[in-house]
Amino acid sequence: MSTGPRTPDTGERGAEVQAMFSEVRPTAPGSLFERWTGLLLILAVGVSALIGAVFIFSDIDRQLEANRVAHLDNRTWVLAQFEVDVLNFVSAVQLAAYRSGDPSRLEAVRQKFDILYSRVEIVRGSEPGTIDVLEADVLPIFSGPDGFFARWIPVIDGPNAQLRDALPQLIVDLEAVSGIVRSGVVESLADVMQISDERRSVLRSSLQTFALASLGLLALMGVLIVIVIVQSNARRRRGVLLERSVHNLRATIESSLDAVVVLDHMGRVVECNRAALDMFRWSAEAAQGANFVEYIRTDDADSLLRPQPRAEDEPDPGLSGRDGRITMMAQRTDGTTFPVEVSVAEAQGASQDPFFIAFIRDISERLEREESLKKARNDALKGEEAKSRFLAVMSHEMRTPLNGLMAASDLLQSSTDLTERQRWLTDIVIGCGSAALDQVNNVLELTRLSDRDGASYARSVFSPAEVIEGLIRQNQPQADKRGNKLWFAPPKGEVPLILAQRHLFLRVMYNLIGNAIKFTDHGKVSVELLWRAGTRPGTLDLCIHVNDTGIGIAEEHLDTIFRNFETLDSSYGRIREGTGLGLGIAKLASETMGGAITVQSKLGLGSVFTLRVTVPLAEASDLSAEEFADEAPAADDVRRSILVVEDNAINRQLLAEILRMAGHEVTLAEDGAEAIEAAAVRRFDLILMDVSMPRVDGLEATRMIRQGGPCATTPIVGATAHADPDRVPEFLGAGMNDVLVKPITRSALFRAVRQFAGCGQAAEETEAATPEPAPAEGLPLIDSELRADLEGNLGPDYIAGMINRVLTEAGAALPEMRRLHEAGDHHAAARLAHRTAGAAAAVGLVALHRTLSGYETAADASDSDAAGRALESLPVTIERTAAAIQPDAA
Repeated sequence: MSTGPRTPDTGERGAEVQAMFSEVRPTAPGSLFERWTGLLLILAVGVSALIGAVFIFSDIDRQLEANRVAHLDNRTWVLAQFEVDVLNFVSAVQLAAYRSGDPSRLEAVRQKFDILYSRVEIVRGSEPGTIDVLEADVLPIFSGPDGFFARWIPVIDGPNAQLRDALPQLIVDLEAVSGIVRSGVVESLADVMQISDERRSVLRSSLQTFALASLGLLALMGVLIVIVIVQSNARRRRGVLLERSVHNLRATIESSLDAVVVLDHMGRVVECNRAALDMFRWSAEAAQGANFVEYIRTDDADSLLRPQPRAEDEPDPGLSGRDGRITMMAQRTDGTTFPVEVSVAEAQGASQDPFFIAFIRDISERLEREESLKKARNDALKGEEAKSRFLAVMSHEMRTPLNGLMAASDLLQSSTDLTERQRWLTDIVIGCGSAALDQVNNVLELTRLSDRDGASYARSVFSPAEVIEGLIRQNQPQADKRGNKLWFAPPKGEVPLILAQRHLFLRVMYNLIGNAIKFTDHGKVSVELLWRAGTRPGTLDLCIHVNDTGIGIAEEHLDTIFRNFETLDSSYGRIREGTGLGLGIAKLASETMGGAITVQSKLGLGSVFTLRVTVPLAEASDLSAEEFADEAPAADDVRRSILVVEDNAINRQLLAEILRMAGHEVTLAEDGAEAIEAAAVRRFDLILMDVSMPRVDGLEATRMIRQGGPCATTPIVGATAHADPDRVPEFLGAGMNDVLVKPITRSALFRAVRQFAGCGQAAEETEAATPEPAPAEGLPLIDSELRADLEGNLGPDYIAGMINRVLTEAGAALPEMRRLHEAGDHHAAARLAHRTAGAAAAVGLVALHRTLSGYETAADASDSDAAGRALESLPVTIERTAAAIQPDAA
């Protein structure tokens, strides 16, 4: 086995690998195309310039040859000599006429005539187009059919006497011809000179063009030389870079912690690094030429090293990787297997033979870590489940005895004349029970806030100012005990109602106000509420300051006060009681609402805690009767029949005693089975059902009761010690109308009786009614007491507007309810009725609420007849209610 990295140029295999890497063409297809396009363009320009130069040179040669022929022809001399010959002939004729008796003169005339005749023949034989004037005007006079020669040749060749007699006439003819010859020769000479000038001009232009083409060729040659030099230098630099890249790649492969194996197109090992030798336990000699497929365990091993298909016109990609990494098993030379992760890159060399580079990672340790993490995760989930079960058990087992303790003390104080000492002792019991309940609530609340978001908490309509005023009244005794002045500074104007998580808002403000009172002695604690319209439509920005003049907080501790179970130094932690949960819960609750808490404080001067949160504004459809119910309503003065189902004997007796003292008829059941039996015998106005019970629990009992019988439509209110809000939809889905969380206070119990106990009676009246009378007939149209209370809190104008809006929405919903009812979609019609009924109850429209609720109950029970009767009476109820409101509005 090799003991160290090998250099890339040792041995034949190293040279082969070097050649493989050097053959990889990294040039991108686009740059290769651009380079060849440039070279072809330069070559085309060069060839075009060369062809143009040859053409120009040929034209110059042709023009030089034409000039050479014109010089040999000597047209100018011929023309001038033609005129001279004519003049010599005229002179000879005149001399012969003067010496008519001398025969030698006649022979001279014949000689000059012959010379003139020869000259005319020479001119006629010249190149056509060079002496156009002579050819057109002069030569026809001499050589035409009726020309000079045709008339005078017989005379010239005749006897001397004939010639001598004709000399005078000959002189006359020659005088007529000589003028024409003179002008023709002059014009022809001008034409010849012009042609000569034009040919010289063309020759000069051709020579200039040739010179420019020659210069262009020289420049092109210079450019080509520069390009060749630049490309040569670039090729040399690329060669150096390629050599360096290959060297770096080899060094990277050799130093890689993962195994790297270079394979030829047959899958044989060409080269590998030391990590591969150690991983597969190869020796350097055994690794060379080994079939790599034999060392991997996968069903598709051959395809791993199969060249990827590529279109014929697709350029060579050089070095390319396969998609993703493949997990498989590998085998060492000793037969042991281990998990690996393989990634294969394919390279194409100049020889067109592919080779592969396989990157292999041993993932044994990673899989072991993943398995450990899975086990730890499962253990954590089990621990979380155990914690949830523990909290559920703690919630139930601690809240149940606290419910009995506090209910018994409350009942004792309200129903018995106690001595001063007895009342003091019962106050201690109630105080200690409340303190214990607060601790349980804090722990459970902390768990819920840490594990869930704001969607787990139901939203309701409330006034933030009223919530703060209630908390001020609740904390006033504690403030008086510490000598503090506690007051609330409400904003100017009316604070709009909001739709938010009232529980979270109450928790934040309760903890902030309680914390301020707790750490202030003989000082001041004030709460200031500011609000403005939100930046988004339909929202409200709240800013609430809780100021105190207490002991203050050191600056270095401002970040730690919001940590759970964290207290400060002795002056802030040990002297003052507390678990360190209050501010942490307040911070988590504010963040769950989408807000934030900030603090400003100086040690010894006091603190200012500020809550800033943006909440939605409430609309009429969001209102429900529960939102405006009295926080501590008195017992209903109407006697109701109530079935109390509770497995705990103490709680069962306490609930029965409280209800009986309020004048109600109470029937008791120890578990769900007894509740089912009791509900099958008679009808109750209300069933108070514990959730967790032996034999048959409250959910199953509710489902059984809802299936049919006298109490199928009776309101059922659940009672549970489980404070988890996530289970409330489950309770409601089983058929319950509402859920009370233990310990159940008298005010909460009476509120549930007042809200739900009449529904069963209304439903019963609805079933018994005939189609003629309205279901709400005989009922008051408006709850005057509730309306007066609403007007006192919110103002008459606001309530009047809300009532008109509810009536308008009810009238608008009526056609849709009829359509859904006629189509048989009772469930959708019931949802629509429920939404409008909630708004009607919120503003005290009793008859309208009862009519809509009666329709909802009948529709949910699929009682088409009863639902139809309620639907027919709905328009009458709306008209009667509107008519009853008009006088009040006036």
